[in-house]
Amino acid sequence: MCPLGCKAVGSLRHILCGCRLDEQPQSRITWRHDSVLLAIFRGVLAVSNRCKKSQAKGRLGCKPAKSKPTSFKSSSKNTFTVARAPEVKPLLETASDWKLQFDVSAPNLAQNKNQMFPAEILETSAHRPDGVIWSSSTKTVIWIELTCPWEENMSLRHFEKQSKYNQLAIDCKAQGWTVYPLCVEVGCRGYVAPTFHYMCHTLGFTKSEERELKYNVERTAQYCSHAIFVHRYQRSWEERPPLDVSKWMCPKL
Repeated sequence: MCPLGCKAVGSLRHILCGCRLDEQPQSRITWRHDSVLLAIFRGVLAVSNRCKKSQAKGRLGCKPAKSKPTSFKSSSKNTFTVARAPEVKPLLETASDWKLQFDVSAPNLAQNKNQMFPAEILETSAHRPDGVIWSSSTKTVIWIELTCPWEENMSLRHFEKQSKYNQLAIDCKAQGWTVYPLCVEVGCRGYVAPTFHYMCHTLGFTKSEERELKYNVERTAQYCSHAIFVHRYQRSWEERPPLDVSKWMCPKL
């Protein structure tokens, strides 16, 4: 049975994801969720700052050189040029006034928990996604809703989160906003779902930035779940800050 005394079968799945004791002011499952969310916030913030810096250089006339179209010659010495597909800008490159609001306790990064949904987008909202990114100049809002479930339940949790924020998307669109809802799943044992890669592609992560963030969220989920398992006989759970693995000087595997 569950060693914490909730009268359920104490399987690994229950210990890591199913035990819903009324832990105040913070539950251990919420701590893992917020730790993974902090890693995602740091990654999005870095990409946003990079895009803003690139746009500032562009306004000064420092435009990146465009690559030449690919051409080749046939056996009859005729030259052919491959037509390039039109470039689609990543979302974070379409504006320079992005604001970020994530439901994570990081005062040094100007982020706090339990903030209301931004009033300039929608004055009242019953739901608040884990992360909101918006640009007033383009009237574009992106939100990230994170779930750290048991890996076999990822699809179920994904559709639950999508349906939860459908009405919020409808209300925002009615106010003239373009909405990009991103539901992301990172398993409690470190598996990263394809929705994570879709988020990185949509926001404009480079391959190296995506690879680094993937490594950080995997390691965060694994270490947090290990701590939860080690403390499975400890009934009390003291509030603790989110685990920030970016400060660790560990070599990448």
